[in-house]
Amino acid sequence: MKKIKYLVLSSLVATNLFAISLDEVLNISLEKNLDIAISNYEYKESKEDYDKTKSAFLPKADLSYSYNNRDKVIPGQIKEDSTASATISYNLFNGFSDFSELYSSKYLKNASMYYYNAKKQDIILDTKKAYIDYLNKRKNLQTQEDAYKLFEKQYMDAQSQYTQGIISRNDLLKVEVNMLNAKQSVIQAKGDLNISSYTLSNILGGYDLSNEKLDELNVSTDKNYTYDITLLEDRSEIKASELSLKSIKEQSFGSKGAFMPKVDASLSYNKYGDDENVGGRASYPDTQEVLNITASWNLYNGNSDYSEVIKKNIQVKKAVANLAKVRLNIKLQYQNALSSYDVAKANFETSKLALDQSKENYEIVKNRFKEGLSDNTNLIDANYLLSAAKQNYYKAYYDKYISIETLNRVLEK
Repeated sequence: MKKIKYLVLSSLVATNLFAISLDEVLNISLEKNLDIAISNYEYKESKEDYDKTKSAFLPKADLSYSYNNRDKVIPGQIKEDSTASATISYNLFNGFSDFSELYSSKYLKNASMYYYNAKKQDIILDTKKAYIDYLNKRKNLQTQEDAYKLFEKQYMDAQSQYTQGIISRNDLLKVEVNMLNAKQSVIQAKGDLNISSYTLSNILGGYDLSNEKLDELNVSTDKNYTYDITLLEDRSEIKASELSLKSIKEQSFGSKGAFMPKVDASLSYNKYGDDENVGGRASYPDTQEVLNITASWNLYNGNSDYSEVIKKNIQVKKAVANLAKVRLNIKLQYQNALSSYDVAKANFETSKLALDQSKENYEIVKNRFKEGLSDNTNLIDANYLLSAAKQNYYKAYYDKYISIETLNRVLEK
């Protein structure tokens, strides 16, 4: 009766689970992953920086008002006075620094966009790996449960044989110990599955998977894949590094503007008063318009400007080295991914054959055990071989899928 209640409860729990596919999980990841969100904010920040640099090419408008009330006056002053001004100013020349800042920030904005895309590609692969890890852990739990059930049945048979005096107590204890070991493996597999679920949930920005049942993979890994190494140059990281180099070059050019003159122009409209109101002041005009053009040139700045130029040149060389390093790292990623793909293909074919043979071996040993031609030790060994073959097969299957997806990520396909 208790068993029936348990089965009914289990079926009710199962019906409350909602199936979720890999594609749906990937969509959740793109929407809720916090690393993607942070990278997107950085991209938006770079866009604002670019818009900010455009302001250098626009005029500036200022309003000012001042009021003075003196307790004592000196010749040429009055007791109270006030001034109101409206000023429009514009930079006519700034040693091309403004142009350099504009182009530099534009390159950085575009680089940030490529970094954002690269982050999304990384998270997509991480999500697939976490999803596959969960499926593999779930298969492992199923394998361990199957092994435990086989040991349970073997233990029941061994108890019957011991009661009939066919086997010794030592043989019975050997079966029982292996059954208990299998039970521990089931407990460990459940813990591993929970950890895998928490890991996937973390990548999904804390999305609750407790009411979700992850669908099994519905893709074929049997077809052969071809890859074009020339696609590596299209990687977002390379594009971003190239744009970062252009940005630093613009900053290097702009740093030389410190050795050039600066020219500013302004037009102001002024009104004066002999109290807090700007209603007019004796011997002052009612209004006054002032056009001002100022040219300035710093002749010496304590070698600070020279140091800045040298610093920017060093940063250019560092950016060139970084670009070369990124290219080498991506090439290494490709070589490693291609090697892993070849290994995964070979392992999958081997694991299929091993699984078929271990199944056949278990059936042979089980039948021989029933006929009294094999002992419990042989059946225990056959059970372990079958469990290990199942684990290796599922791992090889999922590893092959991950190796394909890793190659696709490396080539940004």
